[in-house]
Amino acid sequence: MLKTFNPGDCNVADKEFVKRKDIGIYKANKDVKGSVAQFKIGSNNDCMFLELAKQNKPMDSDAPYDWEGSKITVKLGFADITKILAYFKSGTEEKPLKLFHQNDRGNKSIEMVYQEKYNSFYLKVSMKEKDKEGMRNVAVPISMDEVELLRVGMNRALELMLGW
Repeated sequence: MLKTFNPGDCNVADKEFVKRKDIGIYKANKDVKGSVAQFKIGSNNDCMFLELAKQNKPMDSDAPYDWEGSKITVKLGFADITKILAYFKSGTEEKPLKLFHQNDRGNKSIEMVYQEKYNSFYLKVSMKEKDKEGMRNVAVPISMDEVELLRVGMNRALELMLGW
């Protein structure tokens, strides 16, 4: 028997929604070569943090990402967020977006490039710690539907940062 849809059956006011604290782009894979990127609003609503980590366990594991050993965190300010948003809009250009951060502990670079072949973006964050050898990096592909979610989140982050 077919049941007719009744909008009254869907009372959204009675539902409890959990507010998300981040936008996560999870790209675990069966080869254990995946990665994750999380975008979070700072606790004082004054910035956004980008946290990335490599996959180190099978994708069906409860915790497939190496948050202890491979995590890279970048603090994104107004200029970073607006440049990323502008690149999402016009990212089919040939040149990648490159952002650079430097402090007493070392430096970090963010590179994003549009991949026409996959109709997606590729985000790579690299980190060089001051007194350590070598460079660490984590890369995450970002699909176009994930770009839309990031646009919403980043615009909301800007509103919070501006106090609007």
